[in-house]
Formats: sequence, C-alpha cells, structure tokens
Amino acid sequence: MIIDNLYPEKVVIEEGATVAARSTILSHDESLAYTGRGPERILETRICRGAFVGVHCVILPGVTVGERAVIAAGSVVAHNVSPGSVVAGVPARPIREAERGTVTEGQEIG
Repeated sequence: MIIDNLYPEKVVIEEGATVAARSTILSHDESLAYTGRGPERILETRICRGAFVGVHCVILPGVTVGERAVIAAGSVVAHNVSPGSVVAGVPARPIREAERGTVTEGQEIG
C-alpha cells in the first residue's frame, strides 16, 4: 500500500478496513498548480470501517469509501462510494447497490 507522501496525516483508514497490496491512497493533487490553472488541492481521504480496497487501486484525494464498501481490483476511485456498495473500473462505477444487491450500470457513485 502507498499512502500519500506529502500529507499522510490526511489519509484515514478506519478500524477493520482492508487495503490490498499495491493500492495507492492520495490526499493531495498538484496538477492544477503545476499547470498554472489553480491551487494545489489537499483533502482528507477516508476508508471507512470494514471497507475493502482491492489490489492495485487508486483512491483520489477527498474520496470517502463508505463502511463495508468493496472496491474491485484495479479501480480508480474519483468520487465517494456509498456504504455497502461494490464499485469497479476506471473510473470506478457501481456494479451492485448497497441494499438490494442488484446489478446496475452507468450510475454515479455515492
């Protein structure tokens, strides 16, 4: 697991959460500052209690992964993930709703 190198204190991994090998959790984004288009963004990124982040995922700054949510291997998570949801892909999108367990497509995360 790789935790943001400049602001690791802004990454919160709650008790019982699992972050698998080669996943990266970021809390800052310098792209706008480097290109002269805006300021650096520094935001808390949170992996909530009981959540699972699969192998080789990237969690972008400011994202909250809800309790017991599952992030499939190789996903890039740019938006909050609702508790209990299962998301996958680049960018990550819901593949199962939290309560009903039905398969969905094209739905916004959160």
